[in-house]
Parts: sequence; structure tokens; C-alpha cells
Amino acid sequence: MIESNILQQNIQRINHWLWDTNINESALWQRSMIKFFQIMYAVIRDLRDGQLSLRAMSLVYTTVIAIVPLLALSFSVLKGFGLHNEVEPALLEALVSLGDKRFDIVSNVMGFIDNIKVGVLGAVGFALLIYSVISMMHKIENSFNYTWQIKRDRNMSQRFRDYLSVIFVAPLMIFLSAAITTSANTGVVISYIEALPAGADFVGFISTLIPYLIMSWGFAFIYMFLPNTRVKMLAAFVGGLVTAIIWKFMGWGVSTFVANSASSIAIYSAFASVIILMVWMYVGWLVLLVGASVSFYFQNPQYILIRRDDVQLNGEDSESLALSLLYLIGLHYHKNLAAWEIDLLAKRLSVAPHLVDEMIDFLESLGYIVRAGESSLLIYPAQPIEKIIVAQVLRQLREQGLNAKHSKAVDCEVSGEPAVTYLLNDLREAIDQRFGKVTLKDIIDSRESL
Repeated sequence: MIESNILQQNIQRINHWLWDTNINESALWQRSMIKFFQIMYAVIRDLRDGQLSLRAMSLVYTTVIAIVPLLALSFSVLKGFGLHNEVEPALLEALVSLGDKRFDIVSNVMGFIDNIKVGVLGAVGFALLIYSVISMMHKIENSFNYTWQIKRDRNMSQRFRDYLSVIFVAPLMIFLSAAITTSANTGVVISYIEALPAGADFVGFISTLIPYLIMSWGFAFIYMFLPNTRVKMLAAFVGGLVTAIIWKFMGWGVSTFVANSASSIAIYSAFASVIILMVWMYVGWLVLLVGASVSFYFQNPQYILIRRDDVQLNGEDSESLALSLLYLIGLHYHKNLAAWEIDLLAKRLSVAPHLVDEMIDFLESLGYIVRAGESSLLIYPAQPIEKIIVAQVLRQLREQGLNAKHSKAVDCEVSGEPAVTYLLNDLREAIDQRFGKVTLKDIIDSRESL
């Protein structure tokens, strides 16, 4: 009993330190520690929900289907720069945690790549090759959008433009960075530094640090690019750094598992390499999704204590959000200010980003607003603000519902009691009489007169 009371007291102290400490008055190291443990709490909660694990499993299947076409396209790009001979060593280095099984896996993958001749596939074959790669990238984008609470995908033209740019440019950048690192390690400057007192230790430290930094920036690029929202560089790098560190531990864990499971793996005979590869892919995707969650919570700490499934709007809040969005968008347009973006609107109204995104979709479907600009991020009024009637917006929101355009259910007409029907008709008439002529411009003008 005494030990239980002591444990409870310690837990209460930790919770008080973690959630009740005034961060603004704390030292830098304390703020960093508190933020680290808060983000870790949120990420562990997401892992316990199981969605990250399920999405990682889905990405394993997608990767197995599309990995050969992806490598074939990358191989064709590298071949144009004379770097195609570096593909096999790079794959062997990436799969080093799989032990000797990596040689069989890489040998089979390279055999498949050699069988795919991009130049002689023909139009149909090349189109199918591109489609399989684009589909894989789209699945990956959906998983990252989930971590960022974004439900709006890129359109087809944006997918081809953005995905193919990564597919063609990323392999070249990876091998160029590896070449730069290798040349730096063998350069005259490195030899001079090693000759200085403690120079060898310094070079050893830098040589250990550089791979982590390269991996961190590589993952940061993924976290900045793949979600269909604007991710800040610092948040992406923090997520990338966490991913790089976990990735190294993951490699050690997988290699230990393979080394200690030789007898069990022998049972699967020829399938052992495939099973090990799929386990490695699953853990790898799970680590990438964890890093994406870290980036999200670092950039949006206000959602650390909010579960995704628990964030909902009642009828009154939906009306408030819809009119607030129209007001802010119309005000900036009327004042010739910078157009709003979803993440900025979410922060201004202290609302979860995916709820703002859903409401923006609803208002866009009704023809009140329109998305424009690069990647359709900027939001403008779709019609003059003096023609947007407040009563009409409220009526459509009540009658159609926020999720009407996403629902496949058949509408059900309810035959209400006459007294109730009369009351509701009276309510509609009261709204029309009071707000039937009030436009969005009237609300904006009333703000200026305050």
C-alpha cells in the first residue's frame, strides 16, 4: 500500500511537471525536455490507436508491388548520368541490417530491373510502369496526410508533376551526396585535420555525424514534400532527425533478429528472404510514419492532447466555423490582404486543421469560396461578398449537413408532427426576416464601425 501511494505521488508530480509547468518562464533545456516528452506521449497514443501500424502494413503491400518499377525508373535516370553501376552497392548498403540475406534480395531485385527495359516497353507498358509508381506515391501521400489530419489529396496533374520530380531527381541527389561525402573523407583538408592534435578524433566524430545529418535532411525533405500541406523546415528536420536515429536502432534490431532466428528462418527455406524483407519494410514504414507524427506535433503542439477521432463539431459550432471562415476570407479579400491558407485559418480559430479543411470543401461545393494558387492552397471568395447572404449559408448548412457531399446514404424524409413542423417553419421565417438581407459585406462593414 505504501509503495502504491508513493508511485501515485510520483506520477502526479510528473503529470504536474509535464502539463502544468509554465513553459514561458522555464529554462531552455527544461522547455525542450517538456516538449520532447509531450510529443512522445502523443506519438505513443497514436501507436496505441493502431492506425499507424495498419497504414504501415498497407504500404508494405504497395511497396512490394511497385518497388521494381520505381527502381527501374530511377535506374534509367542514373544510367543517363553514368551512375547506374552504383545502384547495387547502394541497395546492399541500405539493406545491411538484413545480414547475408541482403545479397539474395538485391540479386533478385537487380534481375527484375534488368528484365524491365524502359526503352523498349512501348507506350502502353511505359504508361503502366508510370501508373504503378504514381499509385504507390499516392498511397504514401495518403498515409502522411493522415498524420497531418489532411483529407484533401493532390489533383492528378499535381501528382504527375510532384511525384515524378521526386522519382527522377531524388536518386541523383542521393548518389551525388554520397559522392560528396566520399570525396570529403579522402580530401586534402581531412588529411591535414587528422594530422593536428586530436584531429583524428574530430574527423571520426564528424564522419559519424555526417551520415545522420544526410539521413535527417533526406527524411525532412520527405516530410516537407509528401503531406498536402505546408510543413515548416524546422518541424520537418526535427521529425527527420528522430527518424534517422530510430532508423539506426531499427537496423541494429533487425540484424539482431535475423542473426538470432537462423533456425526459425531455415524452416521457410526459399521464402525466408521475402519474409525478412517484408518485416524490414513494415518496420521501416512504421518508423517513417512515427517521424511524420513527430513533425506534426512539433509544428502543432495544440493538438498533443486531442485525439483525432475525438474532434467533432456540433451544429452551433459548425455554423460559427462556416461564418467565421467566410468572414476572414472575405475580409482579407476586401482589404487586399494576403489570401488565407488552411493551416493559418486553423491557428487563427484554434480549430483542428482537418475540420477547417472539411468546412472549406463544403463552402467550396456551395460556390462561396474557391481555391487557387500553387497547389490550390490560397483561398478566395468565389463571388462578390455583397452577394453572399448569411441566412442562405445557415439554411444550406442546416439542410444539407457538413458531410452531405461525402455521404453515400439515401436521404430520409421525416414526417414530423404538425406542431413541430409549424415551429421549424416559424424558425426559418424568423431567420429570413432577421438575416434575409444581411450579406457578408455587411458583417465586414459592421466590424469597421466598431
